[in-house]
Amino acid sequence: MRTVFFGTPALAVPYLEFLAQQTELKGVVTTPDEPAGRGYETQPTPVKQAALKFPLPVLQPDSLTDPQFLTLLRSIAPDLAVVVAYGKILPADVLSIAAHGFINVHFSLLPAYRGAAPIQRALMNGEKQTGVTLFWLDEGMDTGPVFLQKNMTIAEEDDAESLRQKLIPLGVNALKEALDRLSKGQAARHPQAGAASKAPSLTKDDGRIDWTRSAAVVSNLIRGTYPWPGAFTFVTAGGKSLRLKVLKAKVVPVLIDPKDAEGPGAVVHLEHDSGFIVKCGREFLHILQVQPEGKRPMSAWDFWQGARMKIGDKIG
Repeated sequence: MRTVFFGTPALAVPYLEFLAQQTELKGVVTTPDEPAGRGYETQPTPVKQAALKFPLPVLQPDSLTDPQFLTLLRSIAPDLAVVVAYGKILPADVLSIAAHGFINVHFSLLPAYRGAAPIQRALMNGEKQTGVTLFWLDEGMDTGPVFLQKNMTIAEEDDAESLRQKLIPLGVNALKEALDRLSKGQAARHPQAGAASKAPSLTKDDGRIDWTRSAAVVSNLIRGTYPWPGAFTFVTAGGKSLRLKVLKAKVVPVLIDPKDAEGPGAVVHLEHDSGFIVKCGREFLHILQVQPEGKRPMSAWDFWQGARMKIGDKIG
C-alpha cells in the first residue's frame, strides 16, 4: 500500500517509522522549519529529522493550497494518507488526493476532546478513561467518521507526559490493525456518537493555580499541564515575590480541623524530607516537587529549606 505521512512533533515519529517499515511510504509532509531554543536558530521538526533517515521526499508547504505542493502530492498517488499531530486543518483539495482517504490518529475517544490538547485537557478535567481514535478526516475539526477506537485507563499518577508515552504505542497498534482491515476491504466509517467536547491548545496562563478550588482540581491541573506550560503559583521567599512551578503533588486527608486552618493557599504543615502541605478550597495538597523561576526542578522540601518561609504563610 502506497502511503504518505503528515506529522510534526516527536510523538508523531513512531507512526512515521511504522509506516516506513510496514508500507510503501512515498512521502512525508511536515510544517516548515521554525526558530527554536535560546538562540532562535531555525530547527527542523522532529518528523523531518526522522524522515531524513529514509530515502523519502519531505514536503514543507507554507500553504496547503500551493499548486506546486498539490502537484507533488498528486504525483505520489497515495492509496492512504496518515495524519498524526500535523498541526493544520487539511483543505478539500488535499483530502481528495489519497484513494482510500486520510486517517487521523487522535489521542482521545472522539467526539470527546476535539482539538489540539486532548491529553492535557482530559487530565485537567479528572477523566479516568481515555484512548485513541482513528478516524477519517473531513474539513471539520476532528469531526470525521470513526474507523476504530482503543480505550485506556488513566492511572492516578499519570501526568500529560507519562500518559502521552502510553498512548503512542496504543495508537501504533491501532494503526497496524487499521491497515490489516483495509487490506481485507474492511474500512469502517462510523459516525461519531456521544457528547462532543473541545480540547483547545494550552496557554501559559492556563497553568495558574487557584487555591480556592478543591485539592483534586488543583492536582489535576498540575498533572495536565506537566511538562508544559506547568502549573504555577507565587510565593514570597527572602522578601521577594517568586513564580514557582508545582511539578508534583498529591491530595491528602484533612490534617486539621478546617475551621482552624488559614484560608486557601496557606501552608499548614511540613512533611520532613518530603515537602509542605497547602490548604485548598476543599482538602489539602501535599507539594512534592517544584521549580523556582530560573532554576532547576527540586524537591519541595529542599525549596522550603532555602526559602525562609514559615507555617501560615500564604502562596498564590
